[in-house]
Amino acid sequence: MRIAVKYSMDDVQVAITKVIQIPPQPQPSLRTAISRLAFVAEFPSYFSQAFAIQTFRNASAIQYRPAADDIKPLMAHPAFVVLMMEYREGLINPSKPPWATYDPYLGRYVSTNCDQWLDKQFSSLGFKATGLKN
Repeated sequence: MRIAVKYSMDDVQVAITKVIQIPPQPQPSLRTAISRLAFVAEFPSYFSQAFAIQTFRNASAIQYRPAADDIKPLMAHPAFVVLMMEYREGLINPSKPPWATYDPYLGRYVSTNCDQWLDKQFSSLGFKATGLKN
């Protein structure tokens, strides 16, 4: 309540996004990583696309074995759940990642740039081009 009296709600949101963007410890827990991603997904206009992609990569790392309870914070954002499934599948099965295209002349999938694929996927999710709102 004191925060609401002292600061406007916009100031509180900016402060929260600044705290979220503090670099996490080297190996955040799965729940921490997914919670951060869920928060970023909830307020896309406050985060840059590059930060959102890095947060997504941290939450989607294949060393994690997420259970339904772990993914629960993301269930309000089904696009992120689907994207996480596709991305993890591509990391686990590099012979046919979602960022690959089929080359009929070679008769196989040819991997394209994963970073470009993620940029394209995140471009429609409403993230800022750079930085925070002031």
